[in-house]
Amino acid sequence: MKSRPTSGAAPLSEGQRLVARRRGRTTRWVKAHPVATNGILAGLNLLLQGMFSIVMAIPRDWPSAPHLLVLIVFNLLSTALIFVRKRWPLQLLLGATLVDLIYSVIVGTESSFSLAGFVPWIFLYTVAAELSLRLTIFGFLAVSAANMVLMGFLYLSEPIPTGDGSTISLQENPLPLLTLLGFSVGMGVAINLVVVMFGRFTHKNNEFDREIVERFDQTQVLAATEERTRIAREMHDVVAHSLTVMITLADGARIVGKKNPERAEEVLQELSHTGRTALADMRRTLGVLREPHAQNAPLSPAEGTSMDARENLQELVDSFEATGMPVVFEYRGEAIPTDNNLRLSLYRIVQESLTNALRYGRNVSEVRVKVEVMLPDVWITVINDGTAALEDSSGIGSLGSGKGLTGIRERAAFYNGSVIAGPNDMGGWTLRAHLVWESSVPSTHH
Repeated sequence: MKSRPTSGAAPLSEGQRLVARRRGRTTRWVKAHPVATNGILAGLNLLLQGMFSIVMAIPRDWPSAPHLLVLIVFNLLSTALIFVRKRWPLQLLLGATLVDLIYSVIVGTESSFSLAGFVPWIFLYTVAAELSLRLTIFGFLAVSAANMVLMGFLYLSEPIPTGDGSTISLQENPLPLLTLLGFSVGMGVAINLVVVMFGRFTHKNNEFDREIVERFDQTQVLAATEERTRIAREMHDVVAHSLTVMITLADGARIVGKKNPERAEEVLQELSHTGRTALADMRRTLGVLREPHAQNAPLSPAEGTSMDARENLQELVDSFEATGMPVVFEYRGEAIPTDNNLRLSLYRIVQESLTNALRYGRNVSEVRVKVEVMLPDVWITVINDGTAALEDSSGIGSLGSGKGLTGIRERAAFYNGSVIAGPNDMGGWTLRAHLVWESSVPSTHH
């Protein structure tokens, strides 16, 4: 029969489910059913205490009815406290030990019964499993000291009855009595030590489980941060490219409209197409944030990854050419692998490079885009001959926020590549990106 979690139980996190899977079946059941576990411990305590009391009472007389009633009530009460042992473990341990000690001192050797039974050992285990090492040592020493005091009082205060009806005392037979006392005290300390060791083992396991959950949660946070960074990079590429193209087209339509209305209409249609494409790209990018099951889905370029990657790049170049940019596209080598992330990286690198040329280039007479695929190496080279792009800037930092070039470097670095960008001999700008594609590269990273 399969157990079901209670309706009021909080749902397990992914880290907690991971920890649960590494546990054994028995441990999982104990963790999932604390009340039932305490019930089993309570039942075993009553059963063993009853059997032990019967065996120890054989050579002696049973206690009187009032005395027996007190024993039963206190045994049931101490057993019931097992169900709240994790709330006050140390207090319950000290209380049960003290009550048992006082009862044994009052009754002496006339009774072999115990008020608490085996419950102090259950409480000692709980202290070791739930509390710090310092409190565990304190509880162990307290219980062991109480056991020594109790054994010393019982064995040394008055003669001890034997099974044949005789007695032994400290005055008449000191050596056997002291030997029995030492053995009893040693056994009690040894049992306490074993209980503490089991408890500390459980404590270490629980700490290890908590550490796994914490590290898993930290990994999730880092993954979410990386995902937000990736989304921000995608949004930068989409928005920067689209707005730059749209502004250029709008300015062109305004100028051309006075002289050539038909050409202006074509430019406006291209403007509309660019805006719709940008909106679709943004929805696709933000859709990853809304769909929990799509977090590993690759982000496709503007027109999707279903079309040929080379044609996709050609269409991207054509969209810039429609703005009036004198751009030439050259493709050499093998076909681009069917890796959506690699295709997206190539697309975004070319897109960002052309966007920068459109935004910052002045007096540009030609922009050349060259893609060379010689697997495992993929090269992207974008060159413009504009002479005014760097007139008022001492470095790349003044050309913009730098996020676009940073994104290009990140994309290349993921494929063990590199990026070289800077002014060229013609006075313009050259960007050369090198990517190394291997089929073993995970396809879930963007």
